[in-house]
Amino acid sequence: MDQREVERILEDMLLCMVTALVDKEDEITISAHPAGSTIMFEADVAKEDVGKLIGRNGKTAGALRHILGAASAKLRVRSILAIPDKKGE
Repeated sequence: MDQREVERILEDMLLCMVTALVDKEDEITISAHPAGSTIMFEADVAKEDVGKLIGRNGKTAGALRHILGAASAKLRVRSILAIPDKKGE
C-alpha cells in the first residue's frame, strides 16, 4: 500500500468520525500533510462545532487521536491530529 492510499484511508475514517460529531457537516475540511512516515491531519470545522470536536477537557479530541493512532499503527505510519482554534473569528 502506498503513502497516498494510506492517507486516503485515514482521511476517510477521520471524516466519518468528525461528521458524526458536528452539526454543520458541509463545513468540514480534512486535510493531510505528509512528512516522511508521519501524516499530520487537520480537521477544520465551523466555529460553532469546534467545542463539540474538542469535548469537555479535550476528551473527545483525545479519543479521536487515540483511534487515529491505532489505525495508523496498523498501517505502519504515525499520525497527528490538529484542530484549528477559531477564537478570533
